[in-house]
Amino acid sequence: MKKYIKAAIAVVFTVMTCIFGGMSAFAMGLGTAVWSIEIEYENAPEGTAFVDLLLPEKADDRYYPDPEAGKNNEKYSVCRNVYADYIGRGNSDPIALDDSCGLAVYDDGYTSCMLKRYFVKYNHADKDKCSLEFSVPSNVQNQEVFEYYGRFKVAYCNEKGEVLGVTEPVKVKHVSTTCLYKVKASGNKAEYNRRQGRLRIYSIVRNGADIWRPCSDSPRYRAYNIPLRKK
Repeated sequence: MKKYIKAAIAVVFTVMTCIFGGMSAFAMGLGTAVWSIEIEYENAPEGTAFVDLLLPEKADDRYYPDPEAGKNNEKYSVCRNVYADYIGRGNSDPIALDDSCGLAVYDDGYTSCMLKRYFVKYNHADKDKCSLEFSVPSNVQNQEVFEYYGRFKVAYCNEKGEVLGVTEPVKVKHVSTTCLYKVKASGNKAEYNRRQGRLRIYSIVRNGADIWRPCSDSPRYRAYNIPLRKK
């Protein structure tokens, strides 16, 4: 019987930790999307191959890369490759960006997310969408980025990494709930929307039997009783 009591205590402890310690975005049903930023775009300048976020410069920016951090540290490097299969620049021949390209040197008070911050590792580009992918897992999440900087622009770039156009800045409104920010750009305008997280508690299995069953995606969730069996 002791083992079932211990299991019950572990589950209760986990639930209380989630409630009082803060539910992570992953557990809130947002999955690995918290480690990426999606940008949809249309009405782009002719020759646009991909887009990037431009973020305002900050003194002592916590997301600046650290070349002395060591190669195994997430902060060591920046994103230099854009994988754009739709124009034949996929895994075997990605768009490679160096420190002299237009995006790397662009600075109007806003600078490149890919080349001036460490958390983006890949840019997967399509003809009307780009996904800035972080490490999985990463110590940085989508919501943190937008709410830390508070503003952003979108830069349209060609295959050489030259900046063809930039949107007007967008101000981000902070929210108290866990969410995922997605960006959409059209011409010189950009906007964002938020996908709210929903509480999910996943099944915990012990000795082949569920002792904690999945809760509904609904904000009104319910938990099932934990059976305590006699030995």
